[in-house]
Amino acid sequence: MRSVKLPRASAAAAVVLAAAAACRPATGPRTDRVVLAVRADVTGFFPNPPLANEAYTWLVNANVFEGLTSRDPEHRIEPALALRWENPDERTYVFELREGLRFSDGRPVRARDVAASLLAPARHGWPNRDYLHSIESAEPQGDRTLRIRTRAPDLVLLTKLPWGYVLPEDALSARPVPMVGTGPYRVESWTRGRGFLLTRNPHYRGPAAPFAEVLFLVEPDGRKRVSLVTSGHADLADHVPFEVLDDLRTRPGVLAVERPGLTVMFLALRVDRPPFDDARVREAVELALDREALVASALGGHGQVATQLVPAAVAGFDPTLRARGRDLAGARRLLAEAGHADGLEVPLDGTHNRYPRDRELLAAVAAQLAEAGIRVRQNAIDKRDFFPLVDAGRSSFHLLGFACEAGDAGDALDQLAYSPGERLGAINSAGLRDAEVDRLIDSANNSATPFHRLQNLRRALGRLATLRSYVPLVVPNEAVLVGSRVAWEPPLDLGLRPADMRPASAR
Repeated sequence: MRSVKLPRASAAAAVVLAAAAACRPATGPRTDRVVLAVRADVTGFFPNPPLANEAYTWLVNANVFEGLTSRDPEHRIEPALALRWENPDERTYVFELREGLRFSDGRPVRARDVAASLLAPARHGWPNRDYLHSIESAEPQGDRTLRIRTRAPDLVLLTKLPWGYVLPEDALSARPVPMVGTGPYRVESWTRGRGFLLTRNPHYRGPAAPFAEVLFLVEPDGRKRVSLVTSGHADLADHVPFEVLDDLRTRPGVLAVERPGLTVMFLALRVDRPPFDDARVREAVELALDREALVASALGGHGQVATQLVPAAVAGFDPTLRARGRDLAGARRLLAEAGHADGLEVPLDGTHNRYPRDRELLAAVAAQLAEAGIRVRQNAIDKRDFFPLVDAGRSSFHLLGFACEAGDAGDALDQLAYSPGERLGAINSAGLRDAEVDRLIDSANNSATPFHRLQNLRRALGRLATLRSYVPLVVPNEAVLVGSRVAWEPPLDLGLRPADMRPASAR
């Protein structure tokens, strides 16, 4: 196990991690520390490798770094580093920074820091580059004013800027890049695979974070995470096992919260290599699947059937798209036509610690495919190994999830469906290159009105459905458990944002 010591790390932090991992608080419960029991570690801290474009990793990093805008618990856009902005023409935004902003090391934040930070992802290939692809230029005008020019009209730029994390200009070219942000917390220490400690940023622009310390404690076993909360050793737990929710809802002293998820789980099929370069094989995969049964068996009923790459709550969702029914005879016929009359054997890669019941979903998909003659070798691995495998193009068939955190289908289309290039398609793990999909995505991104943007997004999703490079499966619910020492109004996505939490005594 590799232990990474970060700026401001201390022996005390190491003791906290070790004691928490053993479920024995070093000094007993403390009102100035909150402990979050989580299923898995972050992939990294921005922008240094092995950081992956993963929703949970972005959520954690948003405690340390900020952009010009942010999202409130209901996912509405609100000012962050920017105090206000104006849009003098369809391609220009002028932002005024808040007065007195400082980085976590005490240095002032200047407009040139913001400009350099917004341009750096494209230059260095950082995982947030697709969110900022429309930015053509970012020019400081004094210390507190920034002028952004987009390549074309961009109706959703404000929804992408929360991922435009701002760091000091002189830190951007360092390797590794110092983790100096403006968020409510800073990273004290990180022991990979075990957890990390965040401490209050004394230079934060807003009210001081309610807790002086936030310990993210990695516990892969769901029932053990629940036990940590019910025994008082942790304050919250994520990815609560669905099968224990009913019991927890009647248990005094804890609050179990379950909500529809934003993550669509789907199969990615590499269309640029055998066997999935044959459209008949891809269609056979889809016809072999019974999505209703996947929701019932793998998710225990805690989820919904997915009909496209985005759920119904996301702008651009097309209600006319329907999931095809299962047709095993049709699947076998297509396989035979494609030269696989005796069936097909393929590896299927996935995670065992990233998405709700991902291991169970992987097994259920494999069982269904086998009935059509597609024999699957399951490969459920740690997400720290899975994302590099997929990003390197070494997986031809994998189970993946994607959440449009900006609330717009362009998130998924820009990153998953556009032909891989310098600005878009960063996580196009299906190897898809389709001129019509690209044209529709470009049309959506360059639309002059919200109506035309939505129409083009829907057309792009429809075209993608016919190609079957991605086969949507299910939208799992999310569930968390809250202990009695914390007062918290769970946000729309149930994301663990410690700055929104309070000691229960402060209700």
